[in-house]
Amino acid sequence: MIYIIMGGGPNNHVPPLSHIQEKYPNARWVGVDRGVIDILDNHISPYVAFGDFDSLNAQEREKIAMPPFEIYTYPEEKDATDMEIALTWAIEQQPEKIIVLGATGARLDHLFMNAYLLLKGIKDNIPIYIEDKWNSVTLLSPGTYNINKGQWTYVSLMPMTFEVLGLTLKGFRYPLKNTTLVQGSSLCISNEILYGHGEVSFSQGYLFLFRSKD
Repeated sequence: MIYIIMGGGPNNHVPPLSHIQEKYPNARWVGVDRGVIDILDNHISPYVAFGDFDSLNAQEREKIAMPPFEIYTYPEEKDATDMEIALTWAIEQQPEKIIVLGATGARLDHLFMNAYLLLKGIKDNIPIYIEDKWNSVTLLSPGTYNINKGQWTYVSLMPMTFEVLGLTLKGFRYPLKNTTLVQGSSLCISNEILYGHGEVSFSQGYLFLFRSKD
């Protein structure tokens, strides 16, 4: 099962939800705060929703007053963001993967926090992707990965840990072999896959993998 979590980020950053639904017709949709309204407005049935719903107006609150899906309501003042609560729940369902939408744009503090939430999937080996119209980002643990070029123009790599050891890139415009990548280095920004797919491998650390297009 695939879970799609819809946050309350700016709609102009979110890819058309109809396209996501076509790609993953059997996915379960999770609304986070006003993200549940965006799901409903796109005629998609949420599986569950989480939040304090402080960003909803009276008319929107009425939409979810008697929903045919489960809602978990939390106080505005709490020790975790609505997104973290929803993501923790989704991981507990042991899905095949999780896609997070509506998590970029506007608040930079939320953007950075959402990126760090990708760590939550590492322990259970559940891939989590944050996506918008122009980007997809996930977090990799040590290993070897075959990266499809797909619709993306650029591939960028940034270490989450202080350093990433043994980084090797094959099939890229700018290949690397057994390189140490440290935080604060732009060595691996805006690389490109040459033919169809490229290979990324490393032996130690955690590595953000960005795929982007202009």
